[in-house]
Amino acid sequence: MFPPRELQSAELSELASTIELLNYERTVLQTQKYGTVTSKTNMLVVQVHRDVERLQYLIVSLAQVRDIESVLLVFSHSYYDDRINKLVSSITFCRSMQIFYPYSLQLYPNKFPGIDPDDCVSAAGRRKQFCSSRDGRLTEHKHHWWWKVNFIFNNLDWSDTFKGTVVFLQEDDYVLPDLVHMLRFMTRSQAYLPGLHLLSFGRPHAKGLDFDLLSVSSWHPPFDKGLAFNKSLWQKISAVSSYYCLYDDLSWGYSLLNAFRKFNEGHVDMVATLMPRVLSTSTFPSGRAAMQQIAMWLVGARMFPLNVKAVMLYSSTGRVNAGVKPPPWGNGGWSDLRDHLLCLDPLMSTTTGNTNDMTAPTFSQTTTNATDYITVAKHKMNMSEADLHNVNFN
Repeated sequence: MFPPRELQSAELSELASTIELLNYERTVLQTQKYGTVTSKTNMLVVQVHRDVERLQYLIVSLAQVRDIESVLLVFSHSYYDDRINKLVSSITFCRSMQIFYPYSLQLYPNKFPGIDPDDCVSAAGRRKQFCSSRDGRLTEHKHHWWWKVNFIFNNLDWSDTFKGTVVFLQEDDYVLPDLVHMLRFMTRSQAYLPGLHLLSFGRPHAKGLDFDLLSVSSWHPPFDKGLAFNKSLWQKISAVSSYYCLYDDLSWGYSLLNAFRKFNEGHVDMVATLMPRVLSTSTFPSGRAAMQQIAMWLVGARMFPLNVKAVMLYSSTGRVNAGVKPPPWGNGGWSDLRDHLLCLDPLMSTTTGNTNDMTAPTFSQTTTNATDYITVAKHKMNMSEADLHNVNFN
């Protein structure tokens, strides 16, 4: 319907209207098979641009996740592409929904918030004098992340009463089959370890990491892979939104870290899986190459632990990693006042509730069996390479 090229003015207007309608309708697929979404339904939210190949492998990995049918899978797009839409609409293993970032470079190819002719780096790639030192191709990702979180917690039909947990993913991620299984343990951990605000399922892969171990520490990048939190924390983030939107850094992760320093504690604690359940394929030449390597990593992996341990590290001087501060200034690229105002705009009419309470949010607990514990480690299941490739989308 909309070809993968720069669109003409009439086509841009038509696309903008299409996106506005889709964001208004917010259609959830597969509800007849898996039931309607409730205020307690956990969500996996994927930020998507144009990497169809890596997105395919992410969907393949999601199809293998045990209990995936219990969640809502949301795809947030910065590019309208018929191939991607067809791929997403073909998902039948869980409920799914699509939303579209309305200020994308696709919709604004030659003006702000896209690449403004007066920007230092023009659409033709030439640098200019006396210009705004921004590049719309780089600012879009931070804008999209912020808009997406606003939309999820404020604009969905169940947002007002939402009590679930949202796991944020990227199109170049790959998830392990026990992601939802571990989400149960992670949300339960708050009852044992008060003060936890964030869940993190991602970190760089390393050999010999325990599948049944959770670590408790202060949140900081690179734990922005597979980051998860709920509406209670989002309301607190909204209260200090200017420290995200005005921080001169293109990274949403470091901008979020800068916002967290305004919390009473000066940081936010997280519980993270020592062995990542969300891996990145971006460091590999292709999604296929990444999947082959990940399959090798997971040979003999002891996933789906029945018992999980949580640890917090201490030294003679106190807790290790008690608080990680962001750099006093960012890495640049985000100094344009227009970016600041666009970032703050979604919050202008948003009610954030009681923002004075900076205590830990309450994570909703998923159903669990009496045999599940967070005390003593015990491995029960192995996952073979053959199992990893036995994918059924139905």
